Amino acid sequence: MTHEHEKIKAYLRKDLPVRFDFREEVTSTNTLLKQIGAAGEAEGYVMVARRQNSGRGRLGRSFLSPDSGIYMSVLLRPKMPVTEAVRITCAAGVAVAEAIREVTGREAVIKWVNDVYFSGRKVCGILTESVLSGDGSIDYAVLGIGINLETPEGGFDETIQNIAGAVYEGKAPEGAREQLIAEVWNRFFTYYEDLKSPELSKKYRELCFLTGRDVLVYETTDGQSIGKPARVITVDDDFGLTVRYESGETETLVSGEVSVRTV
Repeated sequence: MTHEHEKIKAYLRKDLPVRFDFREEVTSTNTLLKQIGAAGEAEGYVMVARRQNSGRGRLGRSFLSPDSGIYMSVLLRPKMPVTEAVRITCAAGVAVAEAIREVTGREAVIKWVNDVYFSGRKVCGILTESVLSGDGSIDYAVLGIGINLETPEGGFDETIQNIAGAVYEGKAPEGAREQLIAEVWNRFFTYYEDLKSPELSKKYRELCFLTGRDVLVYETTDGQSIGKPARVITVDDDFGLTVRYESGETETLVSGEVSVRTV
């Protein structure tokens, strides 16, 4: 993997505080980095894998990880309460969307709170997992990013083929993988320096395509997930999603899941 590292370094910001660990196949980059974090490793350790055989997404879902994608996680030690960990996820969303635009010249957008879409399809999922210290603050966090770089051979699994897409329908151009990896971390660490920056929340708001859209806000009742119709008003400076229900009542969601309503 030394050759890949050298190609990434050509695009990487010179002062970036990261150390790369390249793997062919892992269970899950997040799982491994949580173990490394527990052992006391310093912030900035980035693991990049070509395949995962036990990738994980939000809400305990599996994350399919064929070798046509980019799977990477970074170990962070932010000084913040766990209630603000969403800022890490949102900074990553902006970083990925901007990196895709830099590499392809085409716009990518964000679906609140942690998915990046390109050409109307989901091409990236983001998962931040925090481990707490004794006082309830974050001891360390692991930020995982999975990007569908190319359409996998044989297409996407039937469970996700209606929503999943790739940055490139065929093979990615030479160097695109390495440039995309570098551009994600170039941008992420710029935002990470000040996660409360008004500029970050402004960019996230501009990139979120849900504003003004009719959505379903999912609530779990008696083990069943039920979608409640609403319209998205805005994303606030704390990355909460403000919605208005059909009753006229408004609510700002700080977590949860929404989907775009289709007629």
